[in-house]
Amino acid sequence: MASVLFEIPGMHSGRLFGLFLEVLIVVLALYYMTREKPPYIRRVAALDAIEEAIGRSTEMGKPVFFSYGIASRGFDLRTLIGISLLSHVARVCARNETQLIVPTGGSEGSYIVRPTVEETVKTAYTLEGKPELFDPDNIPFFSGQQYAYVGGYIGAMQRNPPGAVIACSHASEHMNIAETANAMGALTIMAPSSTGKTAVLATASDYLIFPEEAGAGAAYLSKEPSELASIRVQDILKWMAIALMIIGVIAATSGSDLINRLVST
Repeated sequence: MASVLFEIPGMHSGRLFGLFLEVLIVVLALYYMTREKPPYIRRVAALDAIEEAIGRSTEMGKPVFFSYGIASRGFDLRTLIGISLLSHVARVCARNETQLIVPTGGSEGSYIVRPTVEETVKTAYTLEGKPELFDPDNIPFFSGQQYAYVGGYIGAMQRNPPGAVIACSHASEHMNIAETANAMGALTIMAPSSTGKTAVLATASDYLIFPEEAGAGAAYLSKEPSELASIRVQDILKWMAIALMIIGVIAATSGSDLINRLVST
C-alpha cells in the first residue's frame, strides 16, 4: 500500500483529497453563480426532439404523455431534472394548445412530489397566457405502488392514444412504458436515469436523452444560476480528472508514486 503524502490529525485516511474537491466545487459554484454573465451551455439535440414530438402530436390532434419518473426518493436530482423538463414541455403544449397528460405515482416519495408537479404545469399554462386550458384531471395519480402505477399509465395510453411519450428517470417500469408507446405508434423519447438502461431503451425508443444531457438540457431551459453553475463545475472536474489520469500515467511510467500518494490522502 502506498504511503500517504501527508496527514491531518483526526481525519481518516482517504478523506483529505475528497475534502479538497468538495471545497473546490463549492468555490467554483459560488463563482459561477455570482457572475453577471452566466456560463455558456450549448443546446442539446434532445430538446429539438422534444419540440418535434409536441409538434407532431399537435398536428395529429393527440395528447403528449410526459412522466418525470416515480420519485422513489422524493425530490432527488433526477426528479428535479424531470420537473424542469416538464415545465418546458408544459409551456410548449400550452402554446400549441396540445393536451398534456402527466401520470404521477409509483412510490411513496411520489406523494410529496405530486403537488409540486401540478403547480409546475399550472404555472406553465399561466405564463403562456392560457390558464383556462389547465386541467388537473390531466395529472392523474394512479398508485403509490410501482407496478400498479405503470398499469394505470399503460391503460391511460390505451384509452387515449398519444402522439408522443416522453419519460424521464424511471426504474424497471421504463421499458414497459417505452414498449407500449412504441407499439401504439407514438413518437417515443426516453431519458434513462443511468447509462446501464440506455442500450435496452434504445431498442424501443425513437430518441434517447442520455443522463448527462437531461441535466444539461434542464439547466439550459431554466437558466437558473445554480443549475448552470452545477453543469459548468461538472465540466471542470471532468477535465481535472482527465488531467490527473494523464499525469498519473506519466508519473507511474517514470517510477514516481506521487499521484498514488496524493489520492490516498
